[in-house]
Amino acid sequence: MTTGVAETPLDYGARHIDPGKAMNPGLVYDIEARDYINYLCGMNYTTKQIKVITGRSHYSCDQASLDLNYPSVIILLNNTDTTSYTFKRVLTNVVNSQTVYHAVVKAPLGMKVVVEPPTIAFTGKYSKARFDVTVEVDIGDAGPTSDIVSYGYLIWNEVNGMHVVRSPIVAACAP
Repeated sequence: MTTGVAETPLDYGARHIDPGKAMNPGLVYDIEARDYINYLCGMNYTTKQIKVITGRSHYSCDQASLDLNYPSVIILLNNTDTTSYTFKRVLTNVVNSQTVYHAVVKAPLGMKVVVEPPTIAFTGKYSKARFDVTVEVDIGDAGPTSDIVSYGYLIWNEVNGMHVVRSPIVAACAP
């Protein structure tokens, strides 16, 4: 607000907080300490750094990954004007019933987003569903510059229900 520039998903994340809806989100991107350790390993943190951050001396980097099970998806363009990456995600149902969700994607010009499978089903509370988000970016003749940021979003709509889960998808050029 102070700059007069419209906000983007990089400013506000998955969505502004609505306390009423936060008490009944429908789905969550659940994450555990092990996932963060795998991420630190993927970022090539040293053994000493990981121990300081986690307070753990016994862990393994055999499943190192840069793909954290996080609602936001960001793809960086480094010295190229095109790239593609597949993000693997897991959603957990936190509702006391069976439910089905259908994906809706809003992708800006120059970005193609495919969600597979486009429909996910949950058998009950705490059941999980896996899906992939493949993002292809082509900024064309503009070439990569630190000024280029494009963003869209993935929405999981509950079929015959009230829950809507929104996740930003961002493509940005690394400085």
